[in-house]
Amino acid sequence: MGTSIDRNIPEKGKYPGTLEDLAKQYWRHAVQERGVLEETAHAEQLYLGRFLEWYGPPDSPIKLFAAITPDSIAECLSGYASGHGPASRGKMQTAVRLFLRFSHSRAYLKEDWSILCPVPRIRRMGKIARAIPPECIASVASCVEGDSAGDLRDRALFALLCTYGVRGVQVRRLCLHDIDWERSRIHFPSAKGGRPIEQHLTAHAGNRLADYIHRGRPACSCPEVFVRLQEPFDPLRRSCELSNILSRRMKQAGITLPEGVSYGSHGFRHAFASRLCGKVPFKDLVDMLGHLDPSSTLIYGKVDQAALAKAALPWPGGVL
Repeated sequence: MGTSIDRNIPEKGKYPGTLEDLAKQYWRHAVQERGVLEETAHAEQLYLGRFLEWYGPPDSPIKLFAAITPDSIAECLSGYASGHGPASRGKMQTAVRLFLRFSHSRAYLKEDWSILCPVPRIRRMGKIARAIPPECIASVASCVEGDSAGDLRDRALFALLCTYGVRGVQVRRLCLHDIDWERSRIHFPSAKGGRPIEQHLTAHAGNRLADYIHRGRPACSCPEVFVRLQEPFDPLRRSCELSNILSRRMKQAGITLPEGVSYGSHGFRHAFASRLCGKVPFKDLVDMLGHLDPSSTLIYGKVDQAALAKAALPWPGGVL
């Protein structure tokens, strides 16, 4: 959904004219009343669309809300769960729960059926961070050759992700004024409730950025460093835009990542943290990753499984 949406909140109980109007109304509710970021609201629209598709989609909001019942909600979530992984299931359950709560608050549904949507249980420290193998990072970084605007941009993107391990959203929001060329410093904005990150601008990352800014970046008014290659030269506002760039480059390099490893920016972040875990002071790693809560960094202490195996105590009665 675009950002130029009518900001007037309609009367409760008065159905929107079309399903598109309903989706816009829900988007507006998420941004204005729940206070979520526009990017988060866009992501919710994806799962809302899947929920509506399960119902036909119906011709109008009136028919949609007439078809929503406890049984149909259970069937929808059960059917979705059978064909998707835990992460997607959790996002779908959350999106449906929020939409049903919104619909009840607008009096489109007489009952608050949001209580029927299970809350995903996420075990803290329950998983091992899946990092891109070092040899894959070296291969993909070396395969981006050429002097086209796309090549220069993508080389700069890979340089930042590999060098600093920042989140994809921090790279996408990086602005020209965040690069202090005189002091050789680079500043990344905060993300996901964490802290902003300021690091030394290495020669490798600085050269890649300079090449792109001076020879590849289109002349445009937006302050963001990384922009699209075609007009209008807008910044990369959605996470999928960056993920598509990274995934496409990996495929061009013939790289197939191990199962469970992200082809997006998070795989590079995991690789960065895994590489430094145990080699730099823990507090320094917390600061490099921009974590507000140090416990968020502890997951990377699980990556050295060989060292963890040595620390394991013998099981009573087991083989010595």
